[in-house]
Amino acid sequence: MAEHFRVLNVEAGYVGFVVAMYGLRRVYLPEETAARIRARVRADYPLAGENDDLLPTFAQELTRYFAGEPVIFTVAIDWTGYSSFDADVWRSCLTLGYGEVASYGDLARKVRRPGGARAVGGAMARNPMPIVVPCHRVLRGDGSIGGYSGHCGVSFKKRLLEMESAALT
Repeated sequence: MAEHFRVLNVEAGYVGFVVAMYGLRRVYLPEETAARIRARVRADYPLAGENDDLLPTFAQELTRYFAGEPVIFTVAIDWTGYSSFDADVWRSCLTLGYGEVASYGDLARKVRRPGGARAVGGAMARNPMPIVVPCHRVLRGDGSIGGYSGHCGVSFKKRLLEMESAALT
């Protein structure tokens, strides 16, 4: 199966996702227009075909998430082609529940790389599936927000954390 993608209109703007044979490959954070999402997808996956009916349950979960609802994503993820370290870090990040946070050091210990907080930070920066692999829930050891490599920046990470916190109260 070649890659396919879908663009969704959610509360934060337009998001997109790409699916390959074994599951989800990429999630694109909000843009102001669907055309911007399509351009980003086509730059990364030039042969991907658009499918407005792709993964309806996942599409609904993303829509609910951006509406501020607690969501546990059920989509299968295609880990093919990623380094084993990155995939291990991302799998560890998947264990963080909605509204829960951990430090880069916490994740480093979970993947048996104590002292590897910087390497974990690098894996988070390479995360191709933000929101689903909730890298926004990973903070510096001192509890400060740290970085966010998504094009939306640290202010978006803060907004996501605030949204999740508000939904839990």
